Order: sequence, then structure tokens, then C-alpha cells
Amino acid sequence: MVDGSDTPPMSPAVAELLARRETARRDMGGAAKVAAIHKSGGLTARDWIDRLVDLGSFREIGTFVQPIRHEQRNGAYSDGKIGGHAAVDGRPVSVGADDLTVKAGTDAHSNKRRSDKIFRQAMERGNPIVYFGQAAGSRIPDILGSETMSRGSGLGAWLHRRRQIPAVMAIVGRSYGESSFNSALSDFVVQLRGATLAVTSTRVIEMATAERITEEELGGVDIHNDRTGQIDLAVDTPDQMIEAVQSFLSYLPTNSRELPPRREAQMPVPVPDLRTLVPAERRRGYDMRKVLRAIVDDGDYLELKPRFGRSALTVLARINGRPVGIVASQPMFQGGAMTPEACDKITRFVCTADSFNVPLVFLADTPGFLVGTQVEQNKLLHKAVLLNQALFNVKVPRLTFVLRKAYGLAYFAMSGGSENSALLCGWPTAEISFMDPEVAANVVYGPELAALEDEARTTRAAELAAELKRGTSAYEAAAVMGLDEIIDPAETPVVIAEWLERLMANYDPINRPRVLSTWPTCF
Repeated sequence: MVDGSDTPPMSPAVAELLARRETARRDMGGAAKVAAIHKSGGLTARDWIDRLVDLGSFREIGTFVQPIRHEQRNGAYSDGKIGGHAAVDGRPVSVGADDLTVKAGTDAHSNKRRSDKIFRQAMERGNPIVYFGQAAGSRIPDILGSETMSRGSGLGAWLHRRRQIPAVMAIVGRSYGESSFNSALSDFVVQLRGATLAVTSTRVIEMATAERITEEELGGVDIHNDRTGQIDLAVDTPDQMIEAVQSFLSYLPTNSRELPPRREAQMPVPVPDLRTLVPAERRRGYDMRKVLRAIVDDGDYLELKPRFGRSALTVLARINGRPVGIVASQPMFQGGAMTPEACDKITRFVCTADSFNVPLVFLADTPGFLVGTQVEQNKLLHKAVLLNQALFNVKVPRLTFVLRKAYGLAYFAMSGGSENSALLCGWPTAEISFMDPEVAANVVYGPELAALEDEARTTRAAELAAELKRGTSAYEAAAVMGLDEIIDPAETPVVIAEWLERLMANYDPINRPRVLSTWPTCF
């Protein structure tokens, strides 16, 4: 070990460098601004990065970036963006954050070059990128004028990702401009309560249209969580934010040419409770999450878009230590009927899973597509077809289980049919048909039923429905090899684990078609 007294003297140039670097990273855009953020209970850009990454792993890129306009340079570095490379749980990751202490984190020439460089390095190295967004939009007047606009690159570097690396956007403050655009180009978007995600600020909206609206009404958590579906998860605290980002990354590979990281295998055993979790009466609602907890390792999973398209569930979980993507009907909402929102939710999820080599499991219990004027006008036709197109292009191993019912096109939208899955199983309670027998009875025998009195009509309709129901059973489908097997519900996790072990053994994440990787990240 070299004693400190033997250390060679430091040159003035190195001393100046170290002093500047320490000041830039400690004071950011000004010590007073940092103190004000902390006093208000907030976190700086560097705080967010430090909380996410492994201790001591962060290596900054562009520490000394400043505004391109010399008159704006006041010794405060970063130009509103901070970023570099680090590790999360020992795995490489690139990370960036908007720095509110310099020009409110606004997007500008120098900091965009910095962010784009970090993104390109992430692509070249093949590791995920995470960004903490809270930018106030583009910097005015820097962006004004034809010269600046004509040299622009539109939405920028993230357009080139094509799902080659996972991208995560954490919305932690008032997000307008590039951070919002990049959220729409990401695989996972998580928003902190109190933050705003929008294209245009309330001030600009009022000036342009005279409309007065609060930031919460414009792009708050509840708007996106419940109505737009433009986020995948809402959180209430910074700790929940970091936990959500780390959890999502844990299910995905470092890049699209690798397999997802597998934890220690824990081969499932039969779960007798699965025999009674699903009510035999097909119209009776239940919470599919109870089924999920019985199937996945330790009952643990990450649900995406939990309050959007609520008649379907999309979750990341592990079975036998292996990451899986699960798409499940949710009979607690609209009886599990498929809606335009549910279709969008599943399509986005399927594209992500397929792009990053995460095998898929479908659990179907749906009465069909929701009918009515509203869903038709919300483009049900196009959404349903888009989902079926996505399923047609899935190349990762896929398993499908019909738990109780699957009617009409929704059967295929939940990965049923002869061409969709490597394995298609039914529980003994499964019913498969073009239409619910009770609905079919009233459609097919409408004139006959209309001629009867109320009580007689009800009795006759029930008789006709019972006759039609006999042809919908799992055994009828299995008789013509429409189902590969009818299984004891208790065996479901064992069947999934065994089949994924078989299918993933020779799965090649490199030399396979990747059609869905080039599909849009939002619909």
C-alpha cells in the first residue's frame, strides 16, 4: 500500500478538474436550489439516480456540459440533464434524469446531445436505459426559428430502439416535451402521484385556447392510470417508484439477444385450491388474481396497467424461477369481456414479452367481446384485429388454458385456436363456442320464444340453452383435438413449468424472427 505522503504532487490542471467536478456534482445548478428541493421533500436528479443504482456504480457522461449559448453559462453544469452508466442488482444499465436546478430541466441543444450519446452507448453496449422525467419542455427562445427546427431530429434517438434494449421512463415531476415523448417510446412507464405527464403545459393551453385546467386534470396519475392507459403503473412514494423500476428490470433480459434472468428453480407442485377458486356458474364473477397467486412462484407478480382495460390482466411473474408474461381474463370486471382498452393493453404487453424472449401464458375465461355502441365507436373492430395480428406474429413459446368459458373471437384473442399456442389445455369446466348458449338460444329461436308467455318463454329458453350448452364442453373440443389436453386445475402450475422447461431448452433468442419488436410502443 502506498502511504499518502508518497503520493506524487497533483498538477494544477488536475486539481482544478477535481474541484470543478466536485462542485458540479454537489451543487448542481446552485447549492440553494438543491437545498430548496430537499427542504420541500423532493429529490434532485442525482438523488433519483443514486437511489436506483448499485452503490458506487454510477459513471457519469457529460459532467461539464453547459448551454450552447455562452451568455447562459454561469458556471452551473449539466445544462438540465444528468446521465451515465451504472448497475442495478449487478446488471448493467444506463440512466438519465432531468435536472430541475438548471433551466428547469428544459430540453436544449447541448443536453440533448448528451442524452442522445448516452442512449447510443446503451444501444451499443446492449443494456437497458432508465430515465427520470420531469422536464418543463423545450427551452425558449433557443428552439425558436427555422434554423433550429430544420436541424432537429423530431422525436430523437429513442425512435431507433426497436425494442433491442428495455426502456423505462419514470415520471417524477412535471413532465412535458422530450420526457413525455420518450415515455410513449418506452416499455414501462411508472408515474409518481403528484407528477404530470402531458405534451403541453397548462399555461400554454390557457394561452392558446383560453381553457383553464389543473395539472392533475391534464395529466395526473388518475387520468393516465384509469382513462388513457399511458402509464403502466402509478406509485405514491419515491421508494415505490424505485422498487417498481427495479422489479420490472428483474423480469427482462439485458437486451433482446439474451434470455431473461432465471432465479433458482422451484418446481411447482399441484395446488388443490385451484379446483375451487373458479366458480362453476359461468356468470359468477371472481378475482383472477387469486388464481395467479396460486400459480406463480411465491404468489408474487408485477401487474401492468391494473386500472386500465380492467377486464384483462397483464402481469410479469416467475414460474419455476423462470420469468413469464401472463395474460388473463378478469371476470371481476365486465364479466371478463374483451374491450378496446383491454385489446390495446394486451397487444402492448405481448409485443414487449415477445421482443425480450419472455414466454407467454394465457388464462382464458371470457364471454366474448363487449357489445354496444360505445365500444364500436371506440374502434373495437380495429383493436380486436390488431390484437389477433400481434398474436399471429408471436414467436416466443406460448401456452393457453381455458378455465371456464371462451366464446367467439375473444377465444382467439386469448390465444385459443389451432394455430396460436404450443399447448392448448382446458379445465373440465371449460366451454368453447361461437356464442354463449343462453344468448345463442334467444338469437336462433327468437321467433319461437317471442310467441310464448313470460314464464313459458323463460322455461323454454333455458331448455334450448341447455341443449346448445352440451356441444360447448371441453370434452367435445378434445374429441376433435381442438384441445391438446383436459387437465385437473390443480396441475396447472406443474404443466406450465414442465412445458416451458421443454420449450425453452432449445429456444434461440438471437436467430429468430422479431416482427413485433418493430411494432409501435403505443396504440
